[in-house]
Amino acid sequence: MSTTTRPATPPADLKPIAPVDLAAERAAVGPALEEAVLRVLRSGQYILGPEVERLEKDFAALHGVAHGIGVANGTDAIVIALRSACVQPGDHVVTSPFTFFASAGAIAWMGAKPVLADVELDTALLDPKKAEAAIDSKTTGILPVHLYGQMADMKAFRALADKKKLALVEDAAQSHGASRDGVSCGQLGDACAFSFYPTKNLGACGEGGMILTKSEHVAARARRVREHGSPVRYTHAELGTNSRLQGIQAAVLNVKLPFLAAWNERRRAIAARYDAAFKGCAEVVPLARRPNTVHVYHQYTVRLRGPVGRDAVIEALKPWKIAVAVHYPSPVHLQEAARPWGYGPGDFPNAETLAREVACLPVHPFLSDADVDRVAERLMAAARGNS
Repeated sequence: MSTTTRPATPPADLKPIAPVDLAAERAAVGPALEEAVLRVLRSGQYILGPEVERLEKDFAALHGVAHGIGVANGTDAIVIALRSACVQPGDHVVTSPFTFFASAGAIAWMGAKPVLADVELDTALLDPKKAEAAIDSKTTGILPVHLYGQMADMKAFRALADKKKLALVEDAAQSHGASRDGVSCGQLGDACAFSFYPTKNLGACGEGGMILTKSEHVAARARRVREHGSPVRYTHAELGTNSRLQGIQAAVLNVKLPFLAAWNERRRAIAARYDAAFKGCAEVVPLARRPNTVHVYHQYTVRLRGPVGRDAVIEALKPWKIAVAVHYPSPVHLQEAARPWGYGPGDFPNAETLAREVACLPVHPFLSDADVDRVAERLMAAARGNS
């Protein structure tokens, strides 16, 4: 569509296209979801129990890792993973300034200091070279974020952690089933944290989280920390917290887990369709996918670089009943809560550029090809000022 084309008028009966469709997901799963919930209710085992144990085993096996530890939510998964990998209050942990705030916030919450390093502009992933430059005498850990469904360069981060003798904890809250260079989430880190928030590729009907690790020691400590530091009931070896995964949430996830591979494959097919539509479009630039990467597209993210501002483009899509999200409109270091860490505007230019430009398009597995084509067509028109 050229920049001189007159804007079209949206039909009145357009079907809304949203970032997620939980109703369609429930329909795809079928009655098994309700049956699983009722099974837990009838069992009376509401916290941990056999459904959690099954999920821990199967989710760990999916990623080729020995141990899974179910916890209450994704943020707790990061905190407990860091603690179990021996990060202590007062330590410094290097992480990304362009992610959901919980990644850095979890570091600060446990009494350590987030030390930020800029991201790669074309992928939005933490840059290993900049992470190395940010390491100081108090650094004891690195927390790469597998953002939008694409893994960070874990081979580079593993080499860096070994070189500097640091703990390596992965934030995989958005990357269920992802891999890179033949390595899955959790295989190279000392611990790996997942979220099962309802909108994730694998989502619960509420909150939930998981820690994966290949280390028996880390697994044992994570299980202890999630239960008030207790290895045996009424014996407390250290200060812990109450972060046990609920049986109902695990049962829901056990029903959905066999669908994950097909859902992720559909996300990749949708992403490929978007890629083809945006090829050669200067105003809409998809984030790059690295070679040898199995991207699971929790988000399909583009940079809007045309004459129309990002927010105006998103507004122009609303009459067409297309909802586009912004993940994330502010980088971590410019949040009010981050002030004590000592950063300011200009410190991480790639993160700040991405915060101004990114838009996340609907990519859930229940979109039709026609839905995807409509989003792509209307987005390009809006980005060119022809909405």
